Amino acid sequence: MAHFEDIYNKYWSKLYLSAYSILQDQQASEDIVQDVMVELWQKRDIDSIQSVPAYLHAAVRYQVFKVIKAGKVTIQLPEEIELATSRIELEDQLTSKDLHALLDHYIEELPEKCREVFILSRKHYLSIKEISAHLQISTKTVENHLTNALKRLRLHTGDFLFWVLMTLPALWQ
Repeated sequence: MAHFEDIYNKYWSKLYLSAYSILQDQQASEDIVQDVMVELWQKRDIDSIQSVPAYLHAAVRYQVFKVIKAGKVTIQLPEEIELATSRIELEDQLTSKDLHALLDHYIEELPEKCREVFILSRKHYLSIKEISAHLQISTKTVENHLTNALKRLRLHTGDFLFWVLMTLPALWQ
């Protein structure tokens, strides 16, 4: 496995661009990448990570969403979404009850085991290890079910609605 400095030099710019493409905030993007790199350095167990690029990109995405959720950075929506929301009153069209029903409908269409894993993860907030133990299946199988569920939900709902459904905690109450 490469040394930390090699990893830093190889991936820093890609990670920064990944964060910046969403946030459009130089300082926040730099801070996120720096934090991810520091966390990697503190773990110092780079050899145990199966895919360093995948790990780093996932960590950056997670931090970007944390920053957005915390309201530290406001993101600029694509122009077509801004136009659509200015012309259509989304709050009148899609009430939380409608969104909840829509999400439940698509979850019900998932294969049985896939649905069960998804619900344990998203509604009951169980970790992959906890789901694995609860259902007596491997963690890799749990990961596969979650990936499959998310792909299917995204396919049915489209990107924008998918992210709305996945980020509104009120839908799970």
